Order: sequence, then structure tokens, then C-alpha cells
Amino acid sequence: MLHWAWEILYTLDGQNQFIESDGFHGTQIAEFIGADSWFDQEDFDPTVARRYIRRHHQVSTQDDFNQLWQEGVPAVLKSNVAQWTEMFGFDETESRLLTFVILLHTKPDLMRLCSLLGELDDNDTCHTLSKLLHLPENHIAQALQSRGRLSSTGVLSLDRNEEYTLRSKIDLLSRQFAIQMAEEPLSPAQVLKEHITTPPQTQLSPEHFTHLGVLAPAAVSHLQTVFAHKQNGCNILIHGAAGTGKTEFTRVLAQQAGVELYEIAWSDEDNRPHNRNSRINALRMAQNIFSAQKVMLMFDEVEDLFDRGQSDFSLNKAWLNRMLENNPVPTVWVCNNVHLIDPSAVRRFDMVIEMKAPPVPVRAQMIHDLAGDYLPAPQIRALAENDVLVPALLKQAHRVTESAGKDWQPSPKSDLFQKLLHNTLKAQGHFHALNTRAKLPETYNPAWINCKQDLQALADGIVATGRGTLCLYGAPGTGKSAFAAWLAERAGKPLLYKRSSDLLSKYVGETEQLIAAAFEEAKENDAVLVFDEVDSFLQDRRNARQNWEITQVNEMLTQMEAFDGIFAASTNLMRNLDQAALRRFDFKIEFGWLQPEQAWSAFQSHCAQLGLTVADDDPVLKAELWSIQQLALGDFAVVVKQARIVPVADAAAFAAALKRECALKEGAKGTFGFV
Repeated sequence: MLHWAWEILYTLDGQNQFIESDGFHGTQIAEFIGADSWFDQEDFDPTVARRYIRRHHQVSTQDDFNQLWQEGVPAVLKSNVAQWTEMFGFDETESRLLTFVILLHTKPDLMRLCSLLGELDDNDTCHTLSKLLHLPENHIAQALQSRGRLSSTGVLSLDRNEEYTLRSKIDLLSRQFAIQMAEEPLSPAQVLKEHITTPPQTQLSPEHFTHLGVLAPAAVSHLQTVFAHKQNGCNILIHGAAGTGKTEFTRVLAQQAGVELYEIAWSDEDNRPHNRNSRINALRMAQNIFSAQKVMLMFDEVEDLFDRGQSDFSLNKAWLNRMLENNPVPTVWVCNNVHLIDPSAVRRFDMVIEMKAPPVPVRAQMIHDLAGDYLPAPQIRALAENDVLVPALLKQAHRVTESAGKDWQPSPKSDLFQKLLHNTLKAQGHFHALNTRAKLPETYNPAWINCKQDLQALADGIVATGRGTLCLYGAPGTGKSAFAAWLAERAGKPLLYKRSSDLLSKYVGETEQLIAAAFEEAKENDAVLVFDEVDSFLQDRRNARQNWEITQVNEMLTQMEAFDGIFAASTNLMRNLDQAALRRFDFKIEFGWLQPEQAWSAFQSHCAQLGLTVADDDPVLKAELWSIQQLALGDFAVVVKQARIVPVADAAAFAAALKRECALKEGAKGTFGFV
């Protein structure tokens, strides 16, 4: 290594940085080359120091460099590099470069010496390495090309973006790789284990991804064709929110295609994370090692690779675009946010698959497959209605339930499973996710709704055609949401219920995205879509003060026009709605207070629900009930809840409770019905 010291100091002018007016820059370098003994403390002379360096360099040039190389490189490093050279077909220049760079990354004295050369560009780097390795400069440049064997295998690459010190200018597979190569026997197979992992077998099947439609079987068929004909450049991009099953789907793809799947690892065996360049290099290596095998690769969390804030983004982009066209091993790329990927890269993927939360039937099947042993069918159906329940969350809750409650009976296991889901969703901000939303009341009859529309005939027509847009308006509690739930049940479709809090966002443009996503979800699930409190984002544009107030309404109108299903919007503030939006609704139905006969019929049914006796024609009770002002179906629901906590004595007490509830309403005066 002393030979390199004199080359760096004399031939490459490192002495200009090393020799200062009153001493040496860096006592460790001086001690390493023996310069600390050249002068007494007070008689330092820069000219004499340069003379010493020149003399030592002259002596070192008389030595045979090849012999120095053979004697100076540790045996274990020579043996390791020989294995890698044989595996990847490196030539003499590439082999010598790899050896030197490993020494540069592991020998502090060599690193300090090279730092005297300052920051180098690409040409400076090639010139420096040429002098240090006694190889032609054009051979060095060729070996460091991005399409060369060193770079394409991921073992070594030149950072072409900025000027750095020599050590920082040339990257190795990883820091750990350099240390292992220098200190212990290390084969390519051993390194591969640290950077490439075998993912566990999936618990899911193709039936759990039927919501992808034709894309799922098409991806399998495409992969089988690629392997059969040994085609290059096969890449599939899968994107979507976290936990929706992207990784599981990739595993299912590999199973169905009949190939082995390996994943580019996030961390080493000691759980130390691999950085971005290390993962890129691992991918390059895997592409070379598995090029002739029936193997598929998965690169998860690729956002880091496409981060435009990185200084070398343009270079990575160029490399990636080339690889997407020529990679020999089919690769599945997984990300959460596809918008971070440059459009020029997106168009190079064979297939782009968006992974959304599974629809209700698929969620129900997943829940049944995981927790069917302890979850009753009604609870499975109720859980499946929640669109925020993604596969990863279900698997996690089931795993903990099986671990903590392995000896429990089904009932407490069911409670634990649902509690785990509820707490996680609540922590994620889904406060109402597992609450009962717009559920059809236990006691319900559409005949109790006071409106001018024949609701039975309307429901018959909607069920027959499978489409219709409804604006349901009226005072709170008059039965708007319950009617929407009844309509969904009547149509035999799931109910997709969205509060305004589910759709409104503080970020500009995100409310429009959430509105569009809700319509898309309803379409995919063939669900009856209900927007509650629609006045929150469908206000009259003539009164708008901000541009986003207008764009929200525009997005809503666009989605309504394109939607070919059943959509209902409810509001308590009809006068605030945009006039153009109102014209988009096929029916605008006002829900009013109960008429006397409707109130009596609802009263009898709810008394029966609570086990209270009431005569078919009790004039006293009728008179008491009919004296109640602004009575609505919601009042019956509230009193029934109260009665489950504090039972009511009889039908008269039930009527009195209704009267007390209605007395609290603002403007509670007048008679039944429309006033």
C-alpha cells in the first residue's frame, strides 16, 4: 500500500494538500508513510518534505507492480474476487478495479490518502485509477461504463452525477459487502441471501382477487408466455394504498405462473436497512444471477427509487428506463403512490395494475377464510361492509387473535378480533369505520315515510332498471338514511354509505379525488351509493368564494352523469344546494313529519318490538300520540334505545317518552305532517 501512497502524493500531486507551511496535513498519514520522523518539531521545511516524497517515489517505481499486487492484496480478498470474476466473467481490469475499491472502502489509511486528491469528476476518477492500478485509462473508463459488467451486476458502480472524493465516487453493493469480501470467504450465493429474500407462502388465492377482473388472469398468462419464450423486458407495476394486498397478489401471481419468487430485501440479517443504492445494486445482481432460471423478482416500496428530490434522479431514471426494456428476469414493482413515478417510466411497464380495497363479497370471503371458525355469519357480513378493512389489517387481527386467544371459546375470540380491528382503524383516523351506518332498523316500513312520492312504485322501477339518482331532503330523523338502506336491501345490493367527513379533505383537490373514488368503489361493488349531508360539498356555486368550492361541485356533477347505478344523496338543507346539481337528480323527495295514521302504525310496531301491549284502537293512546308535535321515525329509534337501558313500563310510558323527546325540538308546535 506504500506504493500507492507515493503515487498519490507525487504522481497525482496529493502532496500539495498534504504538505503545509508548518507541518503535515493529517498526522495519521504522516505516521503511515513514516514522515513523522523526517523532521524535528521546529525545523520543518516544505521543500525538503517534497524532496523526501520524490525520493521515495523514485525508489518505489523500481519495484514490480504486479509482484507488489500479488503480495499486497490479502489472500481472502483475492480468493473472493476470483469467485466473483468466475461467476460474472470479469476481465483483468474489472477484477483489479473491484479489488482496489474494496480496499479503498475498508482500509482507512488508503481512504485518507485518496482524500488528499480532493473531489473528482468522471475523467479525474479514471485518470487516478489508471495511475494507481497501472492500467490504460481507456480500459478503466470502459470497465466503469453503466452498461459494463461491474455496474450491470450491481457489484460496483461509478457515481456520475457529482464530484466526490474517490471513495464516495465509486459505490459497492453495500458497506457490509466490502467488509465481508475483505475479511472472510464470501461467495455470490452468500451475498445474495442478504439482499434477496424468499417471501412466505401466501394464504390468499386467485378467488380473493376477482375484483381485478381480467387483469389477474391476464398477468398470469403473460408471465407464462414470457417464461416459455424467454422474453426480456417483462415488468408489471402494482400500485395502491397500503395493505390492499399488492404483495399477496404478487405471490399469487408467482404461484399461478409456476415460478419461484424472490424479493429485493429491505434489510440485512442484522435488520440494518439497505439504502437505495444498495437495493438497486442487489436488483442488478439478481437480474444477472437468475437470468437463466425460472424466477420472478419483486421490488417493493419503489417510491424511493423514483424520488425526484434525489440528486442522481436523472441517472437512475435513465438506468431504469433501459432496464425496463432489457431485464432478463420478469420483475413486479410495487408502490403505494404511482404519481411519484415519472410518466416516461410508467409507459414502459407491460401492465399497470391498481390494487384497491377488495369489494364486499371478496372481503366477506377473506374474513370467512380467516375467522370463520369464531365469527358468526351476520358479523362477517357486517364487517365486510366496511371499505377500509384491507387484507393486511384482517390478517394481522386474525394472527393476534389466534395467538392471544388460542384456547378461547368462539365468542370472546370474536370480540377480540373485532376490537383489534376497531382500535387500529380508530388510530388511523377511521373513527366511524366499524360503527353501524345507515343500517336498516329492526322495525321498519316504508309506508311510515311521509312524502308525496309512491316509494313502493319508485323502488320497483329502480330495481327493474338498476339505476336512479335520488335527492332525499327533509328534517333530521325523518327516515332518509333508513329509506336508502331499505332500497339497497330491496335491490339486493350492498350499501356504500359516505358521510361528509369521509369525503371532505383539508387538502386542495383531495375532496374531488375522494368523490371520484366513492363512485368508482360503488361501481366495482355494484353497490347503492349514499352521500349523507351532501349540502357540505354541493353548495350553490353562485355563492362560492373559493375556487375549490366550484371544483367540488363540478366533480360531483361529472361523476353523477357518468354513474350508471343507484345513487342517493340526503340533506337537511335543500335550499343551499346548487341548482344545476338538483337537475341531475331523477327524483327529489321531501321527507316530512309523520302523519297521524303513520305515527299510530309505527307506534304499534315499536311497542310490539319492546313487548308492550297496545290495543288496535285505543282512543286515549291515539289522542296522546297525535298530540305530539314534529314526530319522526328517528324519535322512535331514540326511545327504543332508551328502553333497552331503562325499560318502559307500558305503552303509555312509551308515548310519554316520545312526547318528551319531541318537545326538545326547535319550533315544536303545530300538527302532524306538512306544516
